[in-house]
Amino acid sequence: MRIVSKVLWTLAFIAATFIWMVLFEHGFSLKGLSDGTRQEWQALGGWFFGK
Repeated sequence: MRIVSKVLWTLAFIAATFIWMVLFEHGFSLKGLSDGTRQEWQALGGWFFGK
């Protein structure tokens, strides 16, 4: 059960870091967050899957 807790905390940390960096790069607004998340997600997908 302890490993599940560590995995969930790690995933929460990665998600929070991603959102925080998107806000810093694209602006602290809802539009910046939504547009930036879309752009960064596409960039990550292209980086991992080569598209």
